Amino acid sequence: MRTVIHALVYLALGLWLGALIFFGAILAPIAFRALPPLFANPALGMHAAGLVVGGSLVHLHWMGLLCAVLALLLLLLGRAHYRTVIPQALLVLAMLLLTAYSQFSIIPRMDTARVSVGGNIDAVAPDNPGRQIFDRLHAVSVRVEMTVLLCGVGTLFTTAHFARKDI
Repeated sequence: MRTVIHALVYLALGLWLGALIFFGAILAPIAFRALPPLFANPALGMHAAGLVVGGSLVHLHWMGLLCAVLALLLLLLGRAHYRTVIPQALLVLAMLLLTAYSQFSIIPRMDTARVSVGGNIDAVAPDNPGRQIFDRLHAVSVRVEMTVLLCGVGTLFTTAHFARKDI
């Protein structure tokens, strides 16, 4: 039974980390490179890419929150001793909290900043206060997602380390 639980923990973490990597390394760059040339007005193309990427991020966050809850439950079920679950559980908890922060704090504030400039952030000058707020929040969002990814890699390594010791 312990092997099944370990496999499910790896599946939840792998799904989440794979989606994070796909999002940051493939989806976002392709959307921002491929969509703008399809529009007569490049700002509209950037806006379309932002809508695709932003909508995908919301779904990624919900998937991540679900994976975090599953991973935490499985980690707690699969460990005989609390000392072997604390490192992974703390890292997954950090991932969960950071993802929730992004989903429920950063993204709504980015949406508010976007609406404050008329809906299309790329149609306003870089010195526009709403755009500056959006750009600052975007930078925070990128750092949060990178931290989630690093915590996830750490979780995989600690899970593998303690699984090896359980054998």
